[in-house]
Amino acid sequence: MRHRSLACAMLVTAVLTPATAASAASPQTGTAGVGTPTCTWRSSALSVPAGETGEVTATDGAGGFAGVARANGVTNHVVAWKDGKYTDYGRIESIYHSKVNDESRSGTVVGTAAFSAFGSSASRAFRSTGGRLEVLPIPSGYSMAGAVAVNDAGDVTGYVWKSGANNTAVRWPADRPGTVVVLPGLTPGYPYTRPIAVDEDGSMLVETTQYDVAIWRDGVVTPLEIPPGVQYPQGVDLSNGRAVGYGTYADGTPVGLYWDQQGTGHVLPNSSHHISNGNPLFTINRDGLIIGRIDEAHGGDDSAGTGYGVWSQGAWVSTFGDLRTDFPVKLGDDGTVGGYRIAADGHPRLPYAWRCR
Repeated sequence: MRHRSLACAMLVTAVLTPATAASAASPQTGTAGVGTPTCTWRSSALSVPAGETGEVTATDGAGGFAGVARANGVTNHVVAWKDGKYTDYGRIESIYHSKVNDESRSGTVVGTAAFSAFGSSASRAFRSTGGRLEVLPIPSGYSMAGAVAVNDAGDVTGYVWKSGANNTAVRWPADRPGTVVVLPGLTPGYPYTRPIAVDEDGSMLVETTQYDVAIWRDGVVTPLEIPPGVQYPQGVDLSNGRAVGYGTYADGTPVGLYWDQQGTGHVLPNSSHHISNGNPLFTINRDGLIIGRIDEAHGGDDSAGTGYGVWSQGAWVSTFGDLRTDFPVKLGDDGTVGGYRIAADGHPRLPYAWRCR
């Protein structure tokens, strides 16, 4: 691990641009969260070593961020930013490609490191501890694992599998180091018995062979309502009993989806999605603030997968940041956003954070 000062010298106004032409000349503001006053989104660049690129994919919800950085021809290494310091956790092994999926309020980072080449593959779940990465144990009978989330108690949730077999949801409890527990109530099935997102109370957003999108809570699986006319729904994120995802109408129109705390499904107005390029989709925090892809009528570009907007508990607020270059990945409970920015020429990809002030 190493620490150094953040190069956050570049504080740029990345505002919520009003959707109508009539408002273009007025102050550019947006809602930071439910019940909060209007504010302006401002972006700041997060430092990476010279010659490297990177992105934020997780936040601690208290001003800290985590993600990956990389140099040309080198696999990702896990990094974090907090209080003006840059922390490099490295890799579990040099050949493994790391992906950070979550960060707890105390700064524990979890994710998955994978390797695939020459007909062989491997996958390991990891968490950060004491300035390094620790590989989490795999139960007997399985050979691969991935970590999806960590709560503030330190419990890690993920999944395990073996070659040619189905995924099984598991949890690594913080109070029992070295232990892994298979979660009850989920019948193994390929490919979506693994948790997609995990709430602070331990409930999980899952996609199973029985249901398109569902919530697992204490061993019981409850399907979520699919809005009328929507096909192929997929869940993406979960917070405080609310979920977001995406789907497609029968005519091929892509839309974002929101599920309230009662499990009722809604189509997000002015939303869209494009999954083939791997760009961020939708993210939600505990207040019901949502950030995700917008349709072309409001400045999005479906073919490029660019253009993001903001919703509050399913209601449209405004567009987010620069519609061509800003890619918000994870929204924190403190209202901050982590992601990345791509230059107008498409290179490089650099980690950024946005705060609504």
